[in-house]
Amino acid sequence: MPVSASSDSNLAVERAMKILELISREGQMSLNDLHKVMQVGKASLLRLANTLVQCGYLEKDEAKGLYRLTLKTYEVGISAINNLDKVSIINTALVELSHATHCIAQFSVENEGRLLCLQSFGQHSPFFSVYTDVGTRAPLYSTSAGKVLLATYTNGQIAQMWDSLDVRARTRHTITDLQLFLREMDKIRRQRYALNIEEDEYGVFGVSTVVMSHVNLAIGAISVTSGRMTEDDAVSRAEILLDCSQRLSRMLGYSSYGLYSQKYLL
Repeated sequence: MPVSASSDSNLAVERAMKILELISREGQMSLNDLHKVMQVGKASLLRLANTLVQCGYLEKDEAKGLYRLTLKTYEVGISAINNLDKVSIINTALVELSHATHCIAQFSVENEGRLLCLQSFGQHSPFFSVYTDVGTRAPLYSTSAGKVLLATYTNGQIAQMWDSLDVRARTRHTITDLQLFLREMDKIRRQRYALNIEEDEYGVFGVSTVVMSHVNLAIGAISVTSGRMTEDDAVSRAEILLDCSQRLSRMLGYSSYGLYSQKYLL
């Protein structure tokens, strides 16, 4: 059965997009590099690469035979990010998280040394404190969302801001010693999520991951909170949150593979 012109056009577009994606990850690639990865004939790849060069999305180092992205691709990406309805995207993710985990799902940010809840979905328990409500504030050091945001700082920066955090024991589980807290930060960076095991108030358990922006900075944290949590619950909820935060971060233009920049281990 003959291939239609429409099918040929669709295939060419798919391959062109693949070329841009590969070069965006590698920084620069030769025609041979693209051929090895894509398993497409060099003649076809050359035509596509030349078209992308002519359209201004790629530039070629003639001396080395290497292709790299131009600023035009950056401009397109930034325009897409600026036009995103970020609030709608995050809200949709929170609703999905709440349904998947049967917990309260929240999006919070760091604000004036405190954790500020900007959005919250799910069945609120009368036994929870008001910090699970939109517009309320909580400590950074004793909540899972606050801790995962603090983990985006270096240990030296955390030590400098320690006194300003007004650290005190909110329960017997609250970490109030700086050195122990820095060990907790290292653990969070390795596992890429933070837990709150009754550290802010008794009977409240949380898991959080950070959401990153196109400039590789944390814009906030997503979390799920409940009145009980087993070890299995913590692991399964963390996996769901990590998948969600990675998708959100990619949609917002985050370019690294971990949830933190390279200097934070991940």
